[in-house]
Amino acid sequence: MPIRRRTTPQPAPVDDPLLEQALSDLDWYARARDRARRWHWVTELGALSTGAATVVAAGIQAPPATTATLAGLSVFIGGFRQVFNHTERHVLAAEAWSRLRLAIRRYRLIPEAERDEETRRRLQEEMEDVATSELRDWAASRRALQAGPLPGGGLTQ
Repeated sequence: MPIRRRTTPQPAPVDDPLLEQALSDLDWYARARDRARRWHWVTELGALSTGAATVVAAGIQAPPATTATLAGLSVFIGGFRQVFNHTERHVLAAEAWSRLRLAIRRYRLIPEAERDEETRRRLQEEMEDVATSELRDWAASRRALQAGPLPGGGLTQ
């Protein structure tokens, strides 16, 4: 997976509040994406290292308290991953960031003198659609996490 550096917002003209808001939203999605990616890597590496350390501690007959602590950390990190699901958050923020970045690029390709109400409306609609889609997808992923087993072994839909 390539490492992406945090993208800095491009300066917006003072006389275009719509573009300024779009760039502000773009920066927010970039920060959310980058933060979720970092947490994803921390939890994955933590799970791997504590899991491996538990096996090694058991193999070298470390004190039971040490082995139990490492095993407990492994279980905690696994639960932390499930509760916060940083992988999904990273994907959602990256998708929103990418869509919004492309919309801003299309908007900026039109010379300022030619940006009419229709052009501004398209950018605003894309901004609203990105936000709505991101929220809808986030809510759907949260609902899926809350779906539990039904009596008889089935899952809720």
